[in-house]
Amino acid sequence: MPRHFILILLLLAFLMSACTASQNYKDADLYSGFTRLDPDRQKRVEDAWLIVRDGTIVEMGQGTPPQGDFAERYDMSGLYGLPGLIDGHAHITAGPHKLEVVDGAPRVTIESVDAITEFHAKIAIGFGVTTVRNPGGDPVANAAYDEKVASGEWIGPQALHAGAVIQPPPFTGAAFAYPKSPEEWDREAARQADLGMTYFKLYTSLTEEELGEGVRAAKAHGLIPIAHLDAVSWTKAADLGVEIMEHALPTSPDLIEPDQREAYLKDASYGLSSKPAYVWFEMVDYDGPLFTEMVRALKDHGVALNLTLSVNELIYNTDDLSGVLLEEDAKFTHPESLTAMKQFLAGAAYGWTPEDYERARTVWPRVHEFVQRLETAGIPMMIGTDSNSGGVYMAHEMALHIDAGLDAWTVLDMATGGAADIMGLGDSTGRLAPGYEADIVFLSADPLTDMSAIRKVVHVVTDGMSHDAAAVRESALSSLN
Repeated sequence: MPRHFILILLLLAFLMSACTASQNYKDADLYSGFTRLDPDRQKRVEDAWLIVRDGTIVEMGQGTPPQGDFAERYDMSGLYGLPGLIDGHAHITAGPHKLEVVDGAPRVTIESVDAITEFHAKIAIGFGVTTVRNPGGDPVANAAYDEKVASGEWIGPQALHAGAVIQPPPFTGAAFAYPKSPEEWDREAARQADLGMTYFKLYTSLTEEELGEGVRAAKAHGLIPIAHLDAVSWTKAADLGVEIMEHALPTSPDLIEPDQREAYLKDASYGLSSKPAYVWFEMVDYDGPLFTEMVRALKDHGVALNLTLSVNELIYNTDDLSGVLLEEDAKFTHPESLTAMKQFLAGAAYGWTPEDYERARTVWPRVHEFVQRLETAGIPMMIGTDSNSGGVYMAHEMALHIDAGLDAWTVLDMATGGAADIMGLGDSTGRLAPGYEADIVFLSADPLTDMSAIRKVVHVVTDGMSHDAAAVRESALSSLN
């Protein structure tokens, strides 16, 4: 074949390829020019690009991106892109705490309010939180939230929920339940499962027998048992089958060595106050057999943790919240929820003296050692804020884990891929890779240098939908007016 015919064929092939490439990208978005941070691989990629189609990342690379006609081109030069943040403990559908007295008996309720939920859902997206684990709330409200986000009626993160928290009175209302027989346990677990819940939340006042019954009922109906515990130790809970522990507050007397247990019960006014939140850390023996056995049980049973160090910080500073709940951040919590939270915290610290606060704030190094020992043992952990939306509180919670001695890559992974793995979503979100959901956050500063950069969110992609972060935040705030 003459040489010029070969050249013509090659040229035609090139032109057809170029046309095909252009056609292939007309329904896709291109994000380019950013520094990609991959926490799970601890890898940093300069001048990165990625292509999103139908809510999924389809291509990624470095340098010059593919040529073609894209639906949208986003120049992210100077920004840092990482997987969308995952708040492992966000009560996204919770309304304000309310305490009232009915027929002489106290009642605590946390009823969901649509306007408040929609506000917090927008704030979550506005600060780069694309997935949340909601560890307890009205299951009907939770199911309604999922429907509104899926339909596009609301902007909000994907959520995996626990339904009504299992806790005795005075907690009551749609957000709580207290089964008293095996039949009632099964009926409540079945109800929550039928409404699409993922978790079954077991709470502080349950006995060991009740905890075991809750685990049984949860697993019988395909739910994952999770727990925030006080009386029952983490060791016993792990042996019973609880799969995720909530809060860095494992304050059971059974984890205090026998020669110190009586002093702990007395000094902490155990069962009568919230003082165990700091006294436990003063008296626990990290090298003793009980703590060692607890860590072994957690590891052997594959239990994951969500430590919410912000909760410890709040409890230890309820006498002066100005240094914890910053004034510039307060606007990102719905006013009704913020007021109720402050009232609840004040009540939780009832009976504390100035000496209690001094001791509590002094115990932080012991809390840090607790975190370090769990991380060294290889216990899976995720970042959770115990807020309504994550929002600005994600950056603060992550910074507290840095203060506890964890490195920045580890903390970033705890808020992205590591959290996704714990939640069973590790094959679909939490990472930037072809085939994964396009959940992406773009920051104006490098979180590896300063974790406060997590709050500097410029742009968010959730399930492929692109959002100007400032506009989303402003939309939420304007709804208050």
